[in-house]
Amino acid sequence: MAGKRTSTRIPLLKSDGYRSVYFKHPPVLEPLASPAASLQHFEIHNRCIWKNTAAAHRLDFYLVFLVIAGEGTHRMGLHEHDLHKNMLCFVGPNVISSWDWTGNDHRGYFCSFSDDFFNTGRNDKQFLSQLPFFQIDGHAVLELSDEQTSQYATLFQFMENEYAQRGAYSDEVLRSCLHALVYKAHSEYPPQRSTQAPGDRSGLRLLQAFTELYSRDFEPIQQGKIIRVRKVSDYAEALGVSQNHLNDTVRALTGHSAGQLVRIRLVKQATMCLMHSSKTVSEIAYLLGYEDPSYFARFYKSQTGKAPSEVVKNA
Repeated sequence: MAGKRTSTRIPLLKSDGYRSVYFKHPPVLEPLASPAASLQHFEIHNRCIWKNTAAAHRLDFYLVFLVIAGEGTHRMGLHEHDLHKNMLCFVGPNVISSWDWTGNDHRGYFCSFSDDFFNTGRNDKQFLSQLPFFQIDGHAVLELSDEQTSQYATLFQFMENEYAQRGAYSDEVLRSCLHALVYKAHSEYPPQRSTQAPGDRSGLRLLQAFTELYSRDFEPIQQGKIIRVRKVSDYAEALGVSQNHLNDTVRALTGHSAGQLVRIRLVKQATMCLMHSSKTVSEIAYLLGYEDPSYFARFYKSQTGKAPSEVVKNA
């Protein structure tokens, strides 16, 4: 059994406590005032107030930032990105993030917001959490042309001005602008390769529904609870299709079977825990639904070529 990790637990930064980690000095503008009973959060500021470095942390809200100038390395989830001008970047809740920027010219904008601020008045409350660039294994960076960067900068600047004015309908105006920003980014996000005919959307809908279904099974681990990943046949039954049809559709769109997608997600979640959690390998195995740690170790090594203890040792 692996011993306890000596590294500190990755902190979860809330909307009322992230500034000391992010900002070199207090921002000019204070957050929008919300009713005491509300958890709504929205802020927008210039990136020049960001510190050059930030240790690994997680957020309990969403973050979108535009890089107009500056260079650095930003780690989001399992991926490390070399950032430079003309990039739009996304960090979702509970995604482990850290950065190291060089120089002092860090022009750009960033906005942070809670899901309930975004979802006010919306019927589809799952849209935001399902966007590909906010996923634990998603590509969180969108490379832009000069023209696209200018368009996004104009939208950010408009939001910053509205945020400063604090008019009677500022919340509604800012929310509408935020929707426009997210939808525009979603429309420009590189699409997945597909072997389906353009007119055939049923396969895409099935893949999306399947992804949403098995992704929900991983949510309890964010609260330190045990996850229970189901069999592919159970997912197929819940979706009202045969197991073969689900596998064939998923493989045609992604190159992987349905079971492989679930295992890929499980391995990525396990890797995140092994790299950043203070729990033992046995405790992580239990949280991932394995009562026998040795079975988890064999599974993990068969998928990655490495023993869980190796990942812990090298983290």
